[in-house]
Parts: sequence; C-alpha cells; structure tokens
Amino acid sequence: MAVKENPLIVVGVDGSDDGLRAVRFGANVVRRFGGELMLVNAVDDTLMAGAWGVVYDPEVLQSAGLSANDEAKALALELGLPEDQIKTEVVMGSPGGVMSRLSEVADLLVVGRRAASGLERMFVGSTSVAVVANAECPVVVISAAAHPGRVGEKGVVGVGLQTHPGSDQTLTAGFEQAQRLGVRLEILHVVQPPVGLFARRLTPAQLEEQVVFAKGGIEAIATTVAEKFPGVEYTVDVTVDSPINELVSRSAGYDMLVVGVGDSSIPGFSLGGLMRGLMAHAECPLYIAR
Repeated sequence: MAVKENPLIVVGVDGSDDGLRAVRFGANVVRRFGGELMLVNAVDDTLMAGAWGVVYDPEVLQSAGLSANDEAKALALELGLPEDQIKTEVVMGSPGGVMSRLSEVADLLVVGRRAASGLERMFVGSTSVAVVANAECPVVVISAAAHPGRVGEKGVVGVGLQTHPGSDQTLTAGFEQAQRLGVRLEILHVVQPPVGLFARRLTPAQLEEQVVFAKGGIEAIATTVAEKFPGVEYTVDVTVDSPINELVSRSAGYDMLVVGVGDSSIPGFSLGGLMRGLMAHAECPLYIAR
C-alpha cells in the first residue's frame, strides 16, 4: 500500500486472537497515516440452513457479529485511534466473498489466519486463502506466529523476489513499505536446490553460476526501482535453500515480508504450497502485493 491521503483500511473481525492481531495492525496504520479503519464482521449466510438440517437464527449470528466488532473497536480505541476514524459493519455473506468485494474500494485489507492448535496449524484458514486469491487491493495476513511487537521496531522489511517480468511491481511494494516504516529493505531471492537426477547433473560451479546470474538480474531491477525511493537503504541477497524454509526463518527478523501474487508474482507464489506455508508460518505480517 503506497501511502495516500485518507486511506481506507478494512480489517476482517471474527472474534479470534488472530483477528484481534489484524485489528491492532490496521489501527496502527490508520493512527500513523490517517484515514479510516473499517472493522467488518461477515455473517456467513450459509449457516442459516447448515448441515444436518440445523437452522441458525440470523439474529443470534448478527448479535455475535456486533459483539466481535465491539471488542475490536475497543482495542482500536485503546491503541489511541479516535472514534471518528473507526467504522464497524456486520455484513451478510461468506467472509471471503465480503472481504473480496470490499477490496474494490479499500486501499488495504488486513485479515488474521485463524487456525487451531496441533495439526491444523499446518494449514491456513479458508477465509484468508479466498481473500488473498480474489482481492483487488493488497492484503496483509497476520497469524499467531507473527511477532506481537510494534511494526517498525525490527528496522527491516523483507521482499521475496524473482527475476522474471513483472517482479518490479512486487519490489516497488517492498520499497514503499520500507519507506513508510522508515527502515531498510532486504531483497531476497532463494534458489531452490535441485533434487534427484537433476541434483547429480548439476555441479557446484553451475549452481554458483545460477546464483551470480540471479543476483545480477535482481540488482539491475533494484537499481531502477530504487531511483524512486532515494531515502531507502537496501541490500540484495541470493541464497540456495528451500524457499519456504529460508523465508519463514528470516521472517522472524522482519517487520514485514512482502511477496507478490498473480501474473507478476514469484513462480510458485500462487496460492500453492509456498504461499500457503508463508501465510501459515511467517513470523511477521505478510504483505501480499498486487
């Protein structure tokens, strides 16, 4: 999200701890840059006539949504956000669909991952996946793994990048966030080591050649984009490892990890295993650019 006048920050509210982390993040953005915080609870109308013939009272669901919004608003007020900059809405519809429609007018969506303990923590919630897949604006995903400190205190934003057409859009988003927070930018590209037959055919020298080639390409892109952000210090790092392992590991030291989705994203950074893994396990807010 480029800083603009009076941005609209929409936060999904569901009463969960992850949802409250999302409220905290959204409120801090508005408190720092102005604009409006919209807290939205979506009442899933598919529950009106659920499985096993159970019919839910819409007034009960509406009341639960209002309670969740009241809790979220109280947190935003506690963080120092003026009441006239906060709106709350309870909307009928699937949470993913509601948030995706709101993305057409929002400058940023913020959602919590909301996963349970145990094996379920291996996966990301279906609402977050639907929002990221369909949103028209950038999305920030915050999970229980995200560090609770104030965003900006780590002093570095990370951006995962690849050398292919369109990656400058993701890189621009990384520079924007680093500039917004007043921190440096770490541009990271991870070369997936070959496995099986391909591993036996590739010599260490050839792998190093790939690293050098990739770093040169990324540095060329970065030099061009950096001209628009003269005050942002940045570094380029290319390493050989499993992308999910490297990015999750480094996320613990980032204020934010920026990645791309769509035609301009990192190959594999669709909503496949890598993106879902980051959404589930990144230890900082995950900013998904468009």
